[in-house]
Amino acid sequence: MTRLVRAQWVPLAALAALTFAAALLAVAVPARTAAGYDRAAVAAIGPGADVRVQGRAAGAAAFSAVPSDAALGAKSLTWQQLLPKSLKDITGEPEPSVTSDAFLIDGEFARPRLLYLGWDPRASERVRLVSGIPPINPPGATGGDVKVVLAKRYADQMGYKVGDRLALGDFKARVNGLFEPVDPADEFWLPRARMLHPVIENMPSTGIEADAGTALIDQNAYARLTTDPARKLLFSWRFPVRKDAVHAGDADGMADDLDAYRSAVAGRSDMFPCEIRTGLDVTLKEFAARLHTAQSVLGLAFGGLVAVAAGVLLLAAGLLGVRLRPLLGLMRARGASLGQLTGPSCGLVALAVVPSAALGYAAGRLLGAGPPQTGSILAIGLLVAAVLLVSATIVARERSGGLGSVADRRDDLGAARPSRWRRAVDLLLVVLAVVGVVLLRERGPDAGTDPLVAAVPVLLGAALGVLVLRVYPYLLRAAGPFLRRRSGAVAFIGLARAARQNLVGALPVAVLLLAAAVAGFTATVDNALKTGQVRASWAEVGADARVEAGPLDDAGLRRIRAVPGVTGVVRVRTIGRAGITDDPAPLTVVGLDLDAYRRLAPKVPDIPGTSGVLASPLAADTLGTGTVTISRAGMDPIQVRVAGEVERFPGQDTGSAFVIVPYAMVAKSTGFPSQVFVGGHDLDARALRAAAPGHAVTMREDVLRDMTRLPLVSVVHDTFRDGALIGGAFGLLVVVFVLVVGARTRARTIAHLRALGLSRRQSRALALVEIAPVLLCATAGGWVLGLLLPEITGPVVDLRPYTDGYAVTAHVPGVPALLGLIGALLLAAAAALAVDRVFDASPGTVLRTGDS
Repeated sequence: MTRLVRAQWVPLAALAALTFAAALLAVAVPARTAAGYDRAAVAAIGPGADVRVQGRAAGAAAFSAVPSDAALGAKSLTWQQLLPKSLKDITGEPEPSVTSDAFLIDGEFARPRLLYLGWDPRASERVRLVSGIPPINPPGATGGDVKVVLAKRYADQMGYKVGDRLALGDFKARVNGLFEPVDPADEFWLPRARMLHPVIENMPSTGIEADAGTALIDQNAYARLTTDPARKLLFSWRFPVRKDAVHAGDADGMADDLDAYRSAVAGRSDMFPCEIRTGLDVTLKEFAARLHTAQSVLGLAFGGLVAVAAGVLLLAAGLLGVRLRPLLGLMRARGASLGQLTGPSCGLVALAVVPSAALGYAAGRLLGAGPPQTGSILAIGLLVAAVLLVSATIVARERSGGLGSVADRRDDLGAARPSRWRRAVDLLLVVLAVVGVVLLRERGPDAGTDPLVAAVPVLLGAALGVLVLRVYPYLLRAAGPFLRRRSGAVAFIGLARAARQNLVGALPVAVLLLAAAVAGFTATVDNALKTGQVRASWAEVGADARVEAGPLDDAGLRRIRAVPGVTGVVRVRTIGRAGITDDPAPLTVVGLDLDAYRRLAPKVPDIPGTSGVLASPLAADTLGTGTVTISRAGMDPIQVRVAGEVERFPGQDTGSAFVIVPYAMVAKSTGFPSQVFVGGHDLDARALRAAAPGHAVTMREDVLRDMTRLPLVSVVHDTFRDGALIGGAFGLLVVVFVLVVGARTRARTIAHLRALGLSRRQSRALALVEIAPVLLCATAGGWVLGLLLPEITGPVVDLRPYTDGYAVTAHVPGVPALLGLIGALLLAAAAALAVDRVFDASPGTVLRTGDS
């Protein structure tokens, strides 16, 4: 065995290196993607996320349920014990608090002032007094000033100091002290901003803006608040979400558990009614939809990468088997049994593959790319088993062999006839591919991360590889007569040598085909995602920029037109809560010059070319098919007749009732909000805001940037990029490996041809001609398959969660992908020339006396 290892150390080292690389990637790539999923989940949830149990109570009901700090903490434990495990794992310790309704501070101020009184034991632990004393109130007091402490920042901005009295209607509060947070960056303060500084709020009754703040009180002041049965108190038990405990895979389960937790809290009858308040469920459901899409799409890419890695290893094992066949044939001719052949074949391969796979797995874990994935171990096991199976197959081929079986066997692709077994396998691959596609399309998006999803590209690639290998010899034969008529011999000889490859030599066709399919698929879907997001940004904004201008006069419109970079503007007048006499359902009238708008923003999707009045489906049902009159207070009545429907329009909610009429119909209805669609290039948002002061400006570039920065989008882009690079690297590795393994045999053949007059330049050209059929057939077939995969697997490759619901249909590769494909082909050609140059030998050093 030692002598055999020394004799075959080059292919063994290559097989070990390839196994190590494949195992390393099988661990690192899925782990890195899973870590990206988790980071995306944390980003989607956002800072300050929480689950709150809230209830309102007053008077005796409030005090009997929560009479003290200990009772407040006991209720915290009650709610915490009711938490489902998935929520308990991601939430921190409860943060109980009690807050009064807002008191209006008496006095003359630029803006009304509201003050909340908050009993928050956890907040009191996170502050330090900078002046004054704590808010100590006497127990059982029902009169006198309530002692409070304010944040120093709030007091400075509002003009308060220690000792000031605040008149809160029939309540009087005295500022006992001022505090600062121990750690202002602590996320604890995110939902409690009102404690630290003034916050603008709308007053409940009038909607007038007011400066609101929260003063901290103690337990005795809380007890005093419960003496008034008319004063409602808000009890809140907040469970903050811990970012380090959030995992993407738990999103679906947490959303379902939140519903169960709502039912459990609502079913408690031992205190006043409480409910769950959180935005976590909506966030989790949106994230789960995006995660489902990402896992489905990336599962297709991962399946292709595993197949490419397996093909590379099988190729290396097959070429090693070709080198071992003479030795195995000799041993068989001397009477060795098949079991005795297993040691030199399977044992040698296992010696190279098993330790390398273990080292690759260990190296992948040491990289710390992300959490370990069960699929990584499964993929490595399958790769090792496949390589060992190849070596076992090579042994099985010698069951009736000997020296004659090696010497007389001819299995060139151009001459060999497929056996019945091979025909059956080929037919099985095609049938499995067809069945897989049919089942996948029937199940649609529900297929998710099912192994069937990942297997479909591999099955399609294998089926296409079978067809290419069947057609490949006929293409070479068809080109023969044409090349014989040419004056040069390089093309004819190169094609003849390409046709002399056996099945193992043709395996690069299948591997390169799968690599090209993976690269084509990832490039196509990635470009489609970018195109869909651009389309969605146009649909959301409606132009390069949109100014929410409120009532706008001609002077304001001229200021917007004068902004540098503006090439055109279209004014829109929006009249809400309009309606017709026969139907009280409100609708929004959008006054717009449609022809001018189409010229300004031709890239906005879903705008019909119909002239006249357009209505949303809901508004069309209200308006009917005849002429109707639309009116409202402050608006001159207009008569309209619907000429067509429009599903969406920028600035209007999808599914709402709106009607688009010519601007001239509503031009005289002044005092209503306006929008201005702005077209141009290199627009300056600050200049637009200055032209329309006090009004919102939405830039399409900003909206597009926000879309591309959505959680998971960067994960999808990065994984697609890595998949294309890894697939291309494996493809080039196959080319180099095949060239190096066959270099010495080829060098001897070239030496004979050089003796017959072949020049160095012709030998270089011959190297290109020999590799060209494999490269062109495999790359062309794989690239076409990659471009068609998004259409074939259409229900699974649904990118609408990343494009605001807009379907993505532009399944074409981008220019960088095409340049990358050309570059890969050029690198493969350069590798062929480099190997030819390295192993070049003159006829005098190769041929011996008597050679012919």
